[in-house]
Amino acid sequence: MQHGDSIFGLVGWEHHGEPDLERKGLEVLAEGSVWAGGTREGHYTATMFPAPKGNFVFNAATIFWSQGLSTPPGHILPWSHWSRPHGPDERVQTITKNLLKHASKRV
Repeated sequence: MQHGDSIFGLVGWEHHGEPDLERKGLEVLAEGSVWAGGTREGHYTATMFPAPKGNFVFNAATIFWSQGLSTPPGHILPWSHWSRPHGPDERVQTITKNLLKHASKRV
């Protein structure tokens, strides 16, 4: 993905906003505007930062991240607060694959 690209429907009604920019090693991976509760503008920020034992923390900043990975049989996409995910997305799958690969190198 390039700066300015987006994945429509990925950030749901539950998301994380402004990160603690004082945290050492924090990387902002994605951020943007979102309609919080469908009525007011909010902000989300996906981040990654190193943890104490050489591991790392990834915060996708959205309740819908798993919706971009797969659709189990019989699953119905959620619809709430005038928003819904759009199901599996190759970009979300690739990002997750890259994160897992990154994590496995740290073991």
